[in-house]
Amino acid sequence: MPRRLVLLTMLILLHWLVVLPAYALNFAQGEWEFVVRQSIKGMPQGMGKLEWRECLTPANPIPTDYLQSRSCDVLESHAVYHTLRYKMSCYGDHGTFTNVGKLHFSNFKIDGNSKSEIGDVDGTKMVVRYKFRGRRIGDCP
Repeated sequence: MPRRLVLLTMLILLHWLVVLPAYALNFAQGEWEFVVRQSIKGMPQGMGKLEWRECLTPANPIPTDYLQSRSCDVLESHAVYHTLRYKMSCYGDHGTFTNVGKLHFSNFKIDGNSKSEIGDVDGTKMVVRYKFRGRRIGDCP
């Protein structure tokens, strides 16, 4: 009986050693260059595009500079291999807002989208949608 228990324990540990790395986010840390397109429902031309650079690390893999906020706190995140889903609370010039998004990392590129609910404007809920692409350009400065 103890021999079976040891064998079963070893098989379970081996299984988790193989499976757990698949749940970790797999991307190359460093400085990234991004282009983001913003749109607001009801605005035909959207808000144009923004370009920026940002340093991403395993501890901070979510780009936030495009939100033009003073600070963002990650409320939830779920990473599986190349995909990261997240929900953040950010504080900007017009108060607190929520941003929900999804990132897909592939080699040295990132594709993603998110939306921010920035509150009511004249009784209408204001939602800004973002679609962005990024590429790794080197190590962080």
